[in-house]
Amino acid sequence: MRIMRRYTAVFVTVAIASLTYLIFQTYHGEKDRESVEYPLIIKHQIQRNQEPFNSTDANRYEKLKTPYRVPDDKHKNCLLTLPPKLVGFGELPIAIPESEDVKSHRYVTTIQVFCGLKDRAGEVKRNGWYVCKDPTYEPKQNGVVFLSNKAFPEKTFSDDMTSRYKCRVFNTSITSTNTLQSWILKTNISQSNIEILTLSFSNTSELETLDRMIQDKSIKRVRQLFLELYFDPAYTTTESYILLLQRFKMLYDSGFRIMWFDQLIHCATSKFNKCYAVYFVQPNLMDKSKNITKVEIPPVAEIQKMNGNQIADLYFKYIETTQYFCQHVIRVGRITDGGWNVCHDVMMKMKSCLVYSFGVFKDLSFDDEVSTAYGCRVFAFDPTTPFDTHRHSPNVWFYRLGLGNSYRKFSQGYVAPLSKIRADFGHQSEPIAILKADIEGAEWSSVPNIVSTNQVANVSQLFLEFHGYGNVANQLIVLKMLHDAGFRIFWYHINPACTFNKSLLRRSSCQEVYFVNTKFNANNS
Repeated sequence: MRIMRRYTAVFVTVAIASLTYLIFQTYHGEKDRESVEYPLIIKHQIQRNQEPFNSTDANRYEKLKTPYRVPDDKHKNCLLTLPPKLVGFGELPIAIPESEDVKSHRYVTTIQVFCGLKDRAGEVKRNGWYVCKDPTYEPKQNGVVFLSNKAFPEKTFSDDMTSRYKCRVFNTSITSTNTLQSWILKTNISQSNIEILTLSFSNTSELETLDRMIQDKSIKRVRQLFLELYFDPAYTTTESYILLLQRFKMLYDSGFRIMWFDQLIHCATSKFNKCYAVYFVQPNLMDKSKNITKVEIPPVAEIQKMNGNQIADLYFKYIETTQYFCQHVIRVGRITDGGWNVCHDVMMKMKSCLVYSFGVFKDLSFDDEVSTAYGCRVFAFDPTTPFDTHRHSPNVWFYRLGLGNSYRKFSQGYVAPLSKIRADFGHQSEPIAILKADIEGAEWSSVPNIVSTNQVANVSQLFLEFHGYGNVANQLIVLKMLHDAGFRIFWYHINPACTFNKSLLRRSSCQEVYFVNTKFNANNS
């Protein structure tokens, strides 16, 4: 998500379309260039990898890096603090006991049921929600939407629900006295289900409105429930978290299951979130005659016949449709720009952990935290950093290298194909738990090289930030290559800093997309 920096300062002010083209030409030129050898400093550092950690180099470059201290886990992922007996899989992957203080943050970031297609209605930056558009839950035409959220204006969301789904939208200010049941009577919809209900809570006293809905069972008429929670960990007491968890349990007992969540960037700190958007569906009200959404990419020959608009429509629909059900989604590194979402389910199956992290610039928060949380050996790469190759910490090594489709000098360092980098580091046959790349448009030429040289076969998770407008055939072809290699999307994040086209406020020219390799054999890791 590194929008504020590019692989070279020359391109900082260039429009993103030109940026993609220039980087493609500069970073991955079509003509083969004369091969060169790694500089002595990199050779020397590879030799030093086996030596005990010496912090001299790391300390020397510390002022050039974005400061980050791995949090104590109390208010974030709870990987180390949550009792193992409460963690599992199935419809209730994080159990809520009657008397223990369980971390609210971990519960709301755990998926309980699968929804493939999430349609962003309203704006990406703030005033919108993700609607489950799978045919099993898709809002019905002439269906009813109740807007009771006080956290932000919902006009653009309301307009989208009216235009896209032909829903009837009501602004319903719900309180403990002006209840959901009373609004059902006022709007004369006693024979209808409520397709969507939006709510927001910022203190525990407001939870009474939810209590009333549950007690009079009016909430059982709701098919999708969108809930924004604003509770700052710096001030929220343990007792308040327990009250929240009790309401989650009440919602669960009423039939609601979490299908998605959003760690809202506008109220995030580097270490934890002050607010979440949590998305529930009620399986009891699903249309069991229909199936989840599957988005297929046609053969290359057909893609090449499509026009730009057709390609873009399919591109965005594909990268915003999850294909793999990961229940425990963990944000590692900064909550804001710099962190990445890990499928914890898959990480728990790995016998060893090697991470390749391309495109860090000054921020090694992901690298630091993934090495701490999972005990990984992390190799971080970027040829544009203000600091040189060095050992950053006992388990994190940094190199002024970048990912490319050929080996050559670039910016402050070099770029090379993944096959060469792995060979030079002696990692040819060692499985990679996570391969992460945020390389500012160079992914479109690097990924085909990675796939064609069979470097993805023993990569378990692949995290990519895609840059571009999705209207170029090659971009859709790259997605097809990854699909054919066994990679399925388990998560995505629309970067609000890159939204474009006022009529399509949900589209962004830079999006993080997270894949799991379904052909990967964890037993060989």
